[in-house]
Amino acid sequence: MSKRLIVRGVLALLAGLPLLLTACDDPTVDLELSTDPTERNAYYTDTITVRSSTVLVDSVPSSATAYLLVGRYVDAQLGTIEGRSYLQPSLAAAFQPTTELSYDSLVLALTPDAYRYGDTTRTQQLLVHRVQQPFVATKTYYTRDALSYDATALGQRTFRAPKSLASLRVRLGGTLGPELWQAGLNNRLTSNDELREVLKGLALLPGPADNAAIVSWSPTATLHLYYHDPLDPTTALNTDFELGTRHFFQLEADRSSTLLASLTQVKKGLPSTATANQTFIEAGLGLYTKLEFPYLLNFRDVGSGFVFGSAELKLEVVSNTATRQLPVPAVVVPQLVSRGNQLGAAFLNSAGTTLTIPAVTAVSTRTGLDQTSYTLDCSAYIEAVVLGTLANDGLLLNGDAQVATVGRAVLGGPGHATNPLKISAYYTRR
Repeated sequence: MSKRLIVRGVLALLAGLPLLLTACDDPTVDLELSTDPTERNAYYTDTITVRSSTVLVDSVPSSATAYLLVGRYVDAQLGTIEGRSYLQPSLAAAFQPTTELSYDSLVLALTPDAYRYGDTTRTQQLLVHRVQQPFVATKTYYTRDALSYDATALGQRTFRAPKSLASLRVRLGGTLGPELWQAGLNNRLTSNDELREVLKGLALLPGPADNAAIVSWSPTATLHLYYHDPLDPTTALNTDFELGTRHFFQLEADRSSTLLASLTQVKKGLPSTATANQTFIEAGLGLYTKLEFPYLLNFRDVGSGFVFGSAELKLEVVSNTATRQLPVPAVVVPQLVSRGNQLGAAFLNSAGTTLTIPAVTAVSTRTGLDQTSYTLDCSAYIEAVVLGTLANDGLLLNGDAQVATVGRAVLGGPGHATNPLKISAYYTRR
């Protein structure tokens, strides 16, 4: 049985993207999509040329996320990865202590969530620095952004980050606590503007030599200022300053010793032939895998009786590049792209939502070992190109673009010795 190719779901997303589309009257008129590869007169091919490359795209927003990333680890594939976070303070209520009271200490309390990437069995540091620049209220901060901060840390903690870690407290020294106390005594902590004149924000940094894990933290943190009444010294008093009303995190990679050392320009790419026949995906750091099909229009030479069938492209994770500490993204997301590597529309599934491709692990018929791969149904893309309704500029694959994390995948390219990219397609002539 065959049915007409439905590409309207994809094409509807492309309105206003002239770089990606050519003129289209009715994309469902002339060609049919055969969904039964056993149909009589069906032909199979696995020789469609595919080119793959790694493309560096713009960083992603991090100021609207519900988490912060802090940590540092060394990845044999993608270099040294480091996350830093920045938080702005807020007042829950005016702080107006009396002169009879005495200042004790200042403590930052943080709460982690479940996400870790790296080796959580190793010790690592969290350093707290005082931010020198104010947050810009109207600015969307991206993973490439940063704020300047004092060179000397206010405080630090050494810890491990298992999933069971429930909280972390860092005692802050230096002059910040006494400054906040004195501002309160002077009646200058009655509004957020006054608070931010004393403290613009805090920066959370990993240890400069850490090689452990990126840890995700709740953006809601608390700065506890402790004091007491000398007439009742055993009773601890405190006021809390909230942190995280405005927040963002920065991700940075040093790839100078990796196969991607020369990939430094945004929207530029490296072919898999220049990176050991591999490509890479790393969502929060802007690494995408690009797939191109340079000779698709040659299918028109088959003749007017040609009916294109299903096409699947399988990308295998290169053996021994994924570990329990460094797992691959659970899904990847295909998107259209222009020739200049401008991101286009995401694909839609039958429910009208963004199509995601899950990582599937199964026993390889080739090696008898577990093998993880992503399988993309690229029938609609190929058919639209052959119909002339879509420019043949290729596809980009990324980790979940809505989640800025450091999870990465190393994928075999067309020429990889053990994990080659594969494509299979069916077509008919009637």
